Amino acid sequence: MIGPDDRKREELLKFLNQKVFDPILRALPEDYESEDLKRKLQNVKRRTKSEKHQFHELQAAEEVKKTYLADLDFRTDRKTDHELDELKLPSLPRVKDEFLRLCEELRV
Repeated sequence: MIGPDDRKREELLKFLNQKVFDPILRALPEDYESEDLKRKLQNVKRRTKSEKHQFHELQAAEEVKKTYLADLDFRTDRKTDHELDELKLPSLPRVKDEFLRLCEELRV
């Protein structure tokens, strides 16, 4: 049986999938002209796939929120954010306000 926290967790993951992870993972190398950008895309896709998996392993909505905020606070991989900007793709910091609003709506 799915409980209220499971629904909240699913909503948060759905948001991150739709707004950040899936657009990155669906991006095509053919959309970029330079080999440098194609290489960057390949790198950010690999990191995004791993990050998406880590979020989906979390068991509770509160864990998703804490992990998201910790990732922003302790983000050592600013290179990834810069590359995502170069590729005109979304990143976790870009959706912070929306994510926090959703957490508030869900009371997480």
